[in-house]
Amino acid sequence: MRTKAGAWLQAWLAVILVVLALPVLSMIALSFNASRYGTLPFHFSLHWYAVMASDDALLTALLTSVNLATQVTIACVVIGTLLTFGLRRASILITVPVNGLLLALLTVPALILSAGLVSVFGWLGLDQTTLALVLASIVTSMPFVVLIESGRLRGLDAHYAEAARSLGAGPLRTFLLVTVPLMAPSIIAGGLLAFVITFNNFAIQLFLAPIGISTLPVQIYSMVRLGVTPDINALGAIIVVSTVLLIVVLNLLTGSAARLFTTTATKDH
Repeated sequence: MRTKAGAWLQAWLAVILVVLALPVLSMIALSFNASRYGTLPFHFSLHWYAVMASDDALLTALLTSVNLATQVTIACVVIGTLLTFGLRRASILITVPVNGLLLALLTVPALILSAGLVSVFGWLGLDQTTLALVLASIVTSMPFVVLIESGRLRGLDAHYAEAARSLGAGPLRTFLLVTVPLMAPSIIAGGLLAFVITFNNFAIQLFLAPIGISTLPVQIYSMVRLGVTPDINALGAIIVVSTVLLIVVLNLLTGSAARLFTTTATKDH
């Protein structure tokens, strides 16, 4: 009986995975089809990638998104890392409300959060400005950085820092030469995750992007309202492959690399 139940569960899992992967795989396949309408027979071609590369509006939106994601990533890594260490040393009267706020930012639907941020920045006179877009992106991405780094920080052995201080290292030197290298995998992983989230944060960018400035998700949305063209499929294929590669790197940094750092430090100790 258990064998049959396990077989049914595996079959359902396979069906779910196929349903989830089929649209993505279809988009990637259609991006290589010479036909504009995706008709058969299939003729392999890179024509639509050339068309995409020659679209100035699309490339400008891509550069805008990369620039925005880079700025937000740097800010999230710096602020998130400091906040992570601050929460580790803070009292429960501070950690509980701050953690609750971070959890709320992770769970509140993007559209509701975007609408609320529009109201807040409107009161501050910053609505539809570049500064508002950057700040809103930091607010929505930083909780993920803190979440990843907090998990890594809880697993660190405090004896490493104590050993460094006993050898004459000051607090700053201990932090830079001992704690930061041990935290490096989670810091990099958090930065990559912040970059991906900011790059794809359509709701925030749609509500808060300044007039005349279009990010890549907003630009794609304005194009697909008139129908999905093969050059959009080509761009989507590139984004999917890039995201998968980043996820693989993220997994390596939070898994094998973290174990490597811990093992090396343990041997030295």
